[in-house]
Amino acid sequence: MAGRDAAEQQGVQRAYSPPGLEVSTNAEVEQGLEVFHGDDGLQVVNLGLDGIGGESKSEAQIKEPERKPARKKLWLIIAGVVSLLVIVAAIVGGVVASRHRYTSSPSASSTPSASPTPSKPSSSPNAAHERSGIGVTGWWTGSSKFNIRLIYQGQDGNLRIMGYHSGDGNWSTLATLKDTKAKQGTPIAASCFNVPVFYFTPVTSSNNYMQVEIFYLNDQDEIQEWVFREQQDVTSSSAQTHNGSGIISSKGWKAGTNSRLASYWPSVIYQDSDNLMQEAYCANLTWNQEKVGLKCHEGSAFAEIPYGVDTAGSGGERIIYQRDDQKLLVAERANLTDELSTDAPPFAIPANAPMGAFTVPRDSNAPHGAMNTYIIWQDDTGALQMTWVDDSTGWRTSSTPASLGRPDNGTDISCLTPTIWSVTSLQSDYGMARCYCLVDGHIREVHYDGSNWSVIGNVQLD
Repeated sequence: MAGRDAAEQQGVQRAYSPPGLEVSTNAEVEQGLEVFHGDDGLQVVNLGLDGIGGESKSEAQIKEPERKPARKKLWLIIAGVVSLLVIVAAIVGGVVASRHRYTSSPSASSTPSASPTPSKPSSSPNAAHERSGIGVTGWWTGSSKFNIRLIYQGQDGNLRIMGYHSGDGNWSTLATLKDTKAKQGTPIAASCFNVPVFYFTPVTSSNNYMQVEIFYLNDQDEIQEWVFREQQDVTSSSAQTHNGSGIISSKGWKAGTNSRLASYWPSVIYQDSDNLMQEAYCANLTWNQEKVGLKCHEGSAFAEIPYGVDTAGSGGERIIYQRDDQKLLVAERANLTDELSTDAPPFAIPANAPMGAFTVPRDSNAPHGAMNTYIIWQDDTGALQMTWVDDSTGWRTSSTPASLGRPDNGTDISCLTPTIWSVTSLQSDYGMARCYCLVDGHIREVHYDGSNWSVIGNVQLD
C-alpha cells in the first residue's frame, strides 16, 4: 500500500490536445432557450396551532333548608357528580393547555430562511424525491452579500431550481425544468459563472449574466447538461432568466450506473463503468473529455473545489474521492496541464459514504495564499464527521453535533464553495460555508462559521 500511495504521489500527467475543437457560437447557445421569470416570493406555511381558550366556571353556594332524608341523599349524589365533572374538566383543560404550550414553543435553530422541521415528508410534487441528488452553487455579490442556487429532483421527477438571496434571507422557486429527461434518483451537480467575466469581455448593465450549469444523468446514464442563465442588474437579484439543454447532452458520454457527480466550473467529475474517474472540461467554447486515470471505489462520492483563488482560473482544483480500497484521497493540481498529486487523510471511510467538501481562503489579503479545506462525511454509525486542514498542522478529524442529522440512506452531501468567476471573487468569509443533505426526506441546510456548526433548518420547497 505504501508503494501505491507513492506512485499516486507522483501524479497523473494531463494533456488536452483534442483533434479539433467544436466551437459553439453565441447564437447556438441562445438557440431554443425558453424565457422564465423568477418567483421571489415564498409560500408561508403556518404550522402553529390556533389559540386555545376556555372560560372558567364556578359553582354558587346554595343554601338549602332542611329536607327529608331522601331529597338530601339525592342532592349529595348530584353534588358528587358535579364535583367529579369539574375535576375531570380541570385535568383535560390542563393537558390541552400544556400541549398547546409545547407545540407553539419556538425552535432555537429556526431562522426566517428555513421552514420548521415537519414530522414527515410532504406528498407535494415539489417535495424532494427520496433519492434526489442535490446540486448547489453560488456567488458573492459584495463583501457580505451573496446568492445561492440549489437544484434537486421533485417527487414528480422534474428538476427544480431554488434561489436564495442574503438580502432577504428567503428561498424561492426560480424554475421547474420539465424537459430534462432526468432519471429517477439522478445524482446532481451544479456550478456557475458570470458570462462576461469568464469570456473576458466587459461587464455592463446589459451584459451581466450569471449562468448556472446543472449536470445529471438520463435513463441511459449519459451525462446531461442544463443551462440556466440569469440577467443581473442593480434593481433585482434575478431579473430575466433563460434555460435550455447544453452541449454535453448531445455528446453521449456515459457514466457508470452508480456514478455520482461533482462540478466546479469549468469542470465536471464522474465515474465510468470501469470505476475510473473521468473529467469533462469546458475550454474554447466547447467541452472535452479525458480519463483522469484514478481508480475509484464503485459509487464513490466526489467533491470538487478550487486549489486557490488565483490558480482556479487556470484549472487549479482539488478533487476529493474514495479510492477502491475505501481510502479518502485528495487529488490536486495547480493548473489544467499540471500533474495530479495526491494527499490523503490517514484513514479509510465506509464504502460509498456520503461526502461533501468546501473551501475558504485563509487570508483575505493574499490571493496567492492557502485555502482552508473541509470535508464532511458519514461514518459507519451514521454520524457526520469533519476532516479539515486550516494551518500547517495537517489533516485533522472531529465529530459534528448530532443536531446536524443523519443523511437518508442512499443520498449525498453537497457543500457550497462560491464560484471565482463572478464580479466579486472568493471572500475570506464563512457566510457561504453551507452543506445540504436529505434528512427524513427534507433538504437540511447547515452552516459552519469557522469554529462551530449550526442548523439553519429545512429548505422550504412548497
